[in-house]
Parts: sequence; C-alpha cells; structure tokens
Amino acid sequence: MERRFHTVGIAGLGLIGGSLALALQRLGGIVVHGYDLDGDTLEAAVHAGAITRANEGLGECDLVVVALYPGAAVHFVGEHIAELRPGTVVADFCGIKRFPCAVLEPLCRARGLYYLGAHPMAGKEISGFAAADANLFRGASLILTPTEETDPAALAAFQELCREVGFGRLVRSTPEGHDRIIAYTSQLAHILSSAYIQNPLSSDFSGFTGGSFQDLTRVARMNGEMWAELFERNRDMLIEQIDELTLKLGEYRQALENEDSRALWALMEQGTAIKNRLLAGASDPKWEEV
Repeated sequence: MERRFHTVGIAGLGLIGGSLALALQRLGGIVVHGYDLDGDTLEAAVHAGAITRANEGLGECDLVVVALYPGAAVHFVGEHIAELRPGTVVADFCGIKRFPCAVLEPLCRARGLYYLGAHPMAGKEISGFAAADANLFRGASLILTPTEETDPAALAAFQELCREVGFGRLVRSTPEGHDRIIAYTSQLAHILSSAYIQNPLSSDFSGFTGGSFQDLTRVARMNGEMWAELFERNRDMLIEQIDELTLKLGEYRQALENEDSRALWALMEQGTAIKNRLLAGASDPKWEEV
C-alpha cells in the first residue's frame, strides 16, 4: 500500500508522542511537526531530530496524532480545528476512549476531517520526552476503536503506518469495550499497586522482599495528574472492577476467618487454573485482530 501520510503532526511530546516522533523519523520520508506547551520539550525534540518544526504548520499535516491527556486532547483539537484542511486524519492516543470519541468524532466530521480512536499499549514507569524511545512500540499492541462513522480508507492507511512504526498487534474494539477492559487490565492494576504500597509495613520491609513484592509495586510510581483524570473519566467502569476485586478479597478473608482450608485451597486453585489457561493461550478473545 502506498503511504498516505507524508506530513504528521504530533500534539504532546511526552513519552508516547515523543517516541512516535522518533519512530516516524526513523522510517524516513515523513515530515514530523511537533506541538507542546513546554519550550524545553520542544527544544529537546528538535535537538534529537524527532521533529522538524515546532508549534507550527498544522495545516500542512495529512495526519495529526494527539498524545495528550483526554481533556487536553479535546481542547487541542477544538482550538486548532480551523487550521486543519478537509481530509486530514485526526487520531487520539488517549488512555480512555468513550470521552474523546464522543466529543471528537462529531467535531471532526462536521469539519470534513477523519477521526480515529487509538490506544497504544506501551509505556514505562517514567514519563516525558527524555524517556522517549523509537523502539517503544516494537511488538506492542495498539487498540483501535472505529465506529460506524469511521472512514475505512483512513483506518486502513493508519493501520499500515502503525505497522511500519513497529506495532506487533492491532486489535479493534468499541470505545465502551475498550474502557471496560482497560479498567481491569490497567487502571485497577495501578490502583491496587498504589494502595498496596501505602500499607504502614512498607517502611519496614528491608530484607523481606522478593519478586512478588517488586511485581506488585512496579507501577506504584504514577503520574498522579494523568492517572487521576483517566480514573475519573472512566469511574463507572473502574468502580465495577474495584467492587469485583473487593468481593473476591472478601472471599479470601472469609475463608481465613472461618479457618476453612478447603475454601482457601479452592480459591487458589481457581486462580491457578485461570492463569494456566492464559499462559497456554486458551483465552477467548472477543475483539477483532487486524
């Protein structure tokens, strides 16, 4: 397929946006314009060769990728939409999908633009352009949330570019399905890690930790501003998952309180069986892989 996108604008040059800029530059044949409120970030991106122009040239772009927090993403598109020429593809990389899709899709459609919702499943425990890596998306999954209004040609061209960037798996979901699953696989995991590390014993565990502690606390260091917004904008789905986890923890507590070894054993066997099925690849995916 002939490449459709020759000039790409990236709004937000943090870890995700900065890594995308570096990956696109490595492909060659693509001009990357970068947009960021932080002057030092822009300077660093130019110096690193990640972008060729800073905070200008939006109207020249064939594709604009918005790698900002959800509220900021919506604000950026609304503020700059008049600068975009009809036919431009606008993709958001937000970590939730119902909110940006509901706002940006009709906004773009009214201006003759093609909107796509996407979420790269890649990251690090550190953020900012200094952590950007051209290989960040190598082999990673990208979740796409097309709707009935999505232009098939724009989606196909975007998918092809994402494969060139290095994404190993492209999965289609709905905005609602994405937010329900991500509440479990990502948001609940971060809340659990943060809550777990806040135990008073966390200040007195020297010499008592192994791999399990490190695994469970790996994502406890969070960008509070970003995650708080993601949690709040997906609160209904996240509350469901917190309630589900609380219910299951309650079963463990009840078994311990009742000194019910059989019930405790059964709970652990159930967890082990599920993990073994997942390791064996026996899960039942509901989403279309493309």
